[in-house]
Amino acid sequence: MKRRSGRIDRISSLPNDVLAHVLSFLSTRDAVRTCVLSKRWRNTWTIVPVLNFNFYEFPTELVSEDEDDDIDENIKEELKFDSFVRSVLENRGPSHLDTVTFRGEFMSHFYEPSMRWLDRSALLMPRVISAMIPVFEQKELNLPDSVFSCASLELLELIHCPYNGTAYLKQDSIALTSLKTIKLVNLALDDDFARKLLLGCPVLENLRLFDCILCISDISSNVLKELILDDCWLYQHMRISCPALVSLLFTSCENTIRIISLENMTSLVYATIDLSGSDDEEVFDNLPKLKLLSGLLNATYLKLLFHPLPELKEQLENDISNCGTFYNLKILRIGAWNMVKHFSLLALFLERCPVLKQLALLLNRAVIQEMPRQDVSFQIEYIEKVNILCDEEKLAIKLVQLLGRHVKTMGNINVWKYLDG
Repeated sequence: MKRRSGRIDRISSLPNDVLAHVLSFLSTRDAVRTCVLSKRWRNTWTIVPVLNFNFYEFPTELVSEDEDDDIDENIKEELKFDSFVRSVLENRGPSHLDTVTFRGEFMSHFYEPSMRWLDRSALLMPRVISAMIPVFEQKELNLPDSVFSCASLELLELIHCPYNGTAYLKQDSIALTSLKTIKLVNLALDDDFARKLLLGCPVLENLRLFDCILCISDISSNVLKELILDDCWLYQHMRISCPALVSLLFTSCENTIRIISLENMTSLVYATIDLSGSDDEEVFDNLPKLKLLSGLLNATYLKLLFHPLPELKEQLENDISNCGTFYNLKILRIGAWNMVKHFSLLALFLERCPVLKQLALLLNRAVIQEMPRQDVSFQIEYIEKVNILCDEEKLAIKLVQLLGRHVKTMGNINVWKYLDG
């Protein structure tokens, strides 16, 4: 085909699979629009391996200031989007679907349509499903069985729109034989779901939970390699036992001080544990025996943030004393309490880190003038780099002096101040 400029249309002569690959970088709406280019392009969009449905591409153009009219316009755009999604899924060719995504701030009346989208998408046997789940009034979220029985699915991402709180994710059965990664955002999970997930996903390697409510007592897996619990709420004691786990990220979780234990973490290399928790002292009432650090012994990188309250300090001292030696630990970032006043707690860590190369100290901002106990006795030959983050230079100087008594040689020493505000 020649254009009016005399140039040859070489793109249209490419094989179908190449054209489909090119279109996969567009949103599905734009990919469908290419059907008007020529007869050659009329059905190309039906074999694109990536479907990206984005509600934000269906803007509501409001012309009336009347609130009821605004609502009507919103509904029109939502109906238009629903019709578009259904049409694409129903007219899609039989070729393999790699990825399907749904993005948008969907409202409650979109719940039923979205379940139909997910059902139809799963039946097309994709490798990846990533979906924002609309708000709905029910307290439980039951996804189509096809989603949790899709044999081709390797990555599943479910994000619950957060307008009406958090919905419990319930599922009668889970059989995802190829699933390697699952990411859940703003959902509530209980023991029943966790058990079905871990049993029904025999090759699951990455479990990523963000902003979730967790009523889970046990996460045990022989195949899990990455576990992320970020900004979650825990409502009961949680035991984590994952011998194949390589990376653990446990940050900003509320109510975590008294309800976490780590066991059988023999493959762990990287771990970030944030137990700074709440400032409410009631959180620390009736603390059970802490069992945390023994699960981190094989790590080469650790970032540990602990609450400064004395109730936790005592627990940590007991846990450190009984945990053994960190023979592989090369990089340690530790903080959130005053390490000048409670230098003994830091000393307990350091004397169990014989090959430590880099030490970063994140000091509590409160300036404490009390000096530490003098019954600390340990000696380290060499630390390559010491970084200190604080807002009080005198505190950092005191800490360097204390370290100097126990570290024969320190390489680079850097002190940074917290940014104002």
